[in-house]
Amino acid sequence: MPDRGSLIAPLMPGAAAASHLLRWVGRYVRQERLLAGGERVLVAVSGGPDSVALLHLLHRLQPDLGLRLGVAHFDHGLRGAQSREESGFVAALAQSLDLPFHPGQGDTREMARGERLSLQMAARRLRLRFLHDTCRHHSYQKLALGHTADDQVELFVLRLLRGAGPEGMRGMLPATPGGLVRPLLAVGKEVILDWLRRENLPYRQDPSNLKRDYLRNRVRLDLLPQLQHYNPRFQEAVWRAQALLQEQEGLLAPMVSQALADVTDAQGPDLHRLCLSRFAGLPPALRKLVLRAILQRFLGEYPLSLAQLAQVLALALGERSGGQVSLGTCRVARAGGELHIFSRLPAPPREDGTIPSCPGRFDALGWGWRLASRAYAPGTPLPRAPQMAWLDQDQVQFPLAIRCLRPGDRFWGTGAPGPKKLQDFLVDSKIPRWLRPYLPLVVSSDRIVWVAGLRVAEEVKLTGASRTVLEMELSPGNPDTERIWEMFRACRQDLGGPQKEDRI
Repeated sequence: MPDRGSLIAPLMPGAAAASHLLRWVGRYVRQERLLAGGERVLVAVSGGPDSVALLHLLHRLQPDLGLRLGVAHFDHGLRGAQSREESGFVAALAQSLDLPFHPGQGDTREMARGERLSLQMAARRLRLRFLHDTCRHHSYQKLALGHTADDQVELFVLRLLRGAGPEGMRGMLPATPGGLVRPLLAVGKEVILDWLRRENLPYRQDPSNLKRDYLRNRVRLDLLPQLQHYNPRFQEAVWRAQALLQEQEGLLAPMVSQALADVTDAQGPDLHRLCLSRFAGLPPALRKLVLRAILQRFLGEYPLSLAQLAQVLALALGERSGGQVSLGTCRVARAGGELHIFSRLPAPPREDGTIPSCPGRFDALGWGWRLASRAYAPGTPLPRAPQMAWLDQDQVQFPLAIRCLRPGDRFWGTGAPGPKKLQDFLVDSKIPRWLRPYLPLVVSSDRIVWVAGLRVAEEVKLTGASRTVLEMELSPGNPDTERIWEMFRACRQDLGGPQKEDRI
């Protein structure tokens, strides 16, 4: 584990501190193993002093460290012409350094309204989403952000005020498993400003940083100066506490990883299942650490409060199945003896799709599914496959509809003694409540003839008297339905494996 001494005594204003900045950052990058030779590094540049200094410093260290840099800038659409001027400034800066430039923009106010977020949180989510997408699309291994030692202190106080636990107050890490790095985390902001003045490097100031409308600004402008009256070395005390918390976290990490492996089952990047009986057997403190560890895989840099953790614990240890907890970009759902953790899904479609005729291949508009159909004479071997169904075409009337679960739906599955509530059928099929609204249903004349991935209806099954086979194949048509289908297969692990063929 890298030595955290630099977090206890970061580079702060003093005699000639700015003259040591380049060497200090280079040493910190090596000490914390933030960057490796040959890596492609995307530098997030807002135009403010911290990110501009970060770009210039990494550019000067580029030959020595063997890096390949790119520049990204996101326009939040909040300050009109001033935002556009900042974008132009960053674009010109990237060009002057002969570096690739990746611009982005978004409607922060619209996201804040739609998801009931503060403007700051909405801006942060949009910006990080853009930055991570840019890294993925352009093959950058690391994303460099300009957070400073002063940002650590602000974050500590903010999270303390909001009731965060030790994992929240330990602050930002120099590097995260997802490739995010902070080369300036051990440098005070005043040193950066001194260095920019010494080097005669221009930057832009965001006037919103001086508005007391935002809690972070009030903490920086009002609360921190007051705390320094009580302890002039308050910042050093915070950095020391954060360093100790990070050391303790590192010490506990192997224990948490082992417990996590014992109680969870990862079903791809979008779904984790936690066994509640094994989870309940862990010591209470370890339960909290395990939940934090698994939730942070989905939340990334978004903090998890003690109140949110308590909600998830209550869901996991309570008696009622079917409940959910929303954590912004993540959902946690109780499903029988399991807790399911998954990335937020889009809203289920409201309108029906239409399958006009056979044969053909049709996109169910608004649903994101594709359905192909063909007809042929009986006698062909039929491999079992969850995405396919074979029906007696004479018992089906076109056009068919594709829709989701509705209250009162009934279904008579093949081999069942009679019809039953579709909800009960899905419970018996072990489809969790959170996933049921997304399961496509194929309907003929108001009868459900196929619950996709599970079973066809008794009334339309193939028999010895069937004259024509209607074959249907469902496939995802966009990333959202691909995620849903993978989650469905994960919840029905008995589907999709090698199985015996049927012959009709």
